[in-house]
Amino acid sequence: LSVSPLQLTAAMAAMVNGGTYFKPTFLAHEDDAQPAGTQVIKRRTSDKIRKLFRLVVAEGTGRKAAAPGYMVGGKTGTAEIATKTGYDRKRMVTSFIAAFPMHDPKIITLVLMDTPKGTKETFGYATAGWTAAPAIAEIVPQIAPMLGISPVREDRADLVDKLAIPAAAFLKKGRKNGATF
Repeated sequence: LSVSPLQLTAAMAAMVNGGTYFKPTFLAHEDDAQPAGTQVIKRRTSDKIRKLFRLVVAEGTGRKAAAPGYMVGGKTGTAEIATKTGYDRKRMVTSFIAAFPMHDPKIITLVLMDTPKGTKETFGYATAGWTAAPAIAEIVPQIAPMLGISPVREDRADLVDKLAIPAAAFLKKGRKNGATF
C-alpha cells in the first residue's frame, strides 16, 4: 500500500479532528473561512484514535517524539524497501506522522526518512521510533510558537482525563480457542 505524504496527512487530520475529511489544498481560504468537509468516521471513533495516537508517544514506539508541553501523538512507520528479489532487510523507509496538541489537534507534521542508518546512540536500530520520531521532538517546539501554540502542563487533570483510555476498553468478555478474554 502506498500513499503520498499529502494523502497520509489529510487522512491523519480526519482521524484526529473529529472525523471530518477536508480536501487538501495549497490555496488560502478567503477570510480564514472553514471549507466544507465530509464526515468519514464518527466523532466517537476519532476521539478513541486520538487517545491511541497519544499513547504511542506517551508509552509506545513513538516515545522519542515527545515534545514536553505539546501533547504530541502519532504513529511510527517502518517499511523494508522492495527490490526485484524481495524485501531488503537492511534498507528501509521510516516515518512518523504526528498531531499536536492531542487534546485539541491543530497541526499535523510528517517526517519521512529514506534508508536511515542505525548509530551508536540508536544501538544500531534504524526503525522509525529511533530515526523519524526524534525529528518530531526537535521540530514541534520550534514550529509551535510560530503557529501560536503555547505549551501546556501535561499533568493537568483535565488533559489527562480527556486523553485517558479506561482500562475497561482493553477488556472484552468472551471466549476464543479455549481462552477467556
